[in-house]
Amino acid sequence: MTSQSPDFHLAIFDALCACLNLDKNSREAINLIHEAYSETENAPQPPRNRNVIYWSVIQDSSSDPVATSQVMGAGTSGKNVPTVYVTLKYNLYIVCYGPLCEEYANRIRSLLYVDGYGFPRRILRDAGVFPVPDPPLPSILREEEGSLWRQRADLTVSLRVSYEQSASSRGSISVVPAVIIRR
Repeated sequence: MTSQSPDFHLAIFDALCACLNLDKNSREAINLIHEAYSETENAPQPPRNRNVIYWSVIQDSSSDPVATSQVMGAGTSGKNVPTVYVTLKYNLYIVCYGPLCEEYANRIRSLLYVDGYGFPRRILRDAGVFPVPDPPLPSILREEEGSLWRQRADLTVSLRVSYEQSASSRGSISVVPAVIIRR
């Protein structure tokens, strides 16, 4: 489980690097894999023959929690503090450009679920991110760029992200007080 506001973006980058068998600190990985730009009109446009992968994570519009559970645990002050575990739905959008776009998209789709130390699924799971199996096949497109065409492959993967939250900063009652009633 992760903290209240996890930054699972690094885990997604690391998992994509693992899918493509790249060292996450290598120049090749940094030049190939990018988080999508929020302002698309100002985004750089790499040459048509250059391979590049853009990704973004967006919370699913039906953002109702998938599962919620509450566990009582001892806090730092010795009082029982309720902890709530919530799993929310997200979508991971991956857009691959360049001559190898279809190969990269299919490789990510198939290798994202490989588990074990250093493999994509373990990297994501350690960050509280769980990809939902069997995403649809990538969509292969040709995108117009000026008077030329650019190859593109789009892949969408559903994710479940687990959050851990303390339900309250004030402690709950750990011992019920005895009440004596006189008549």
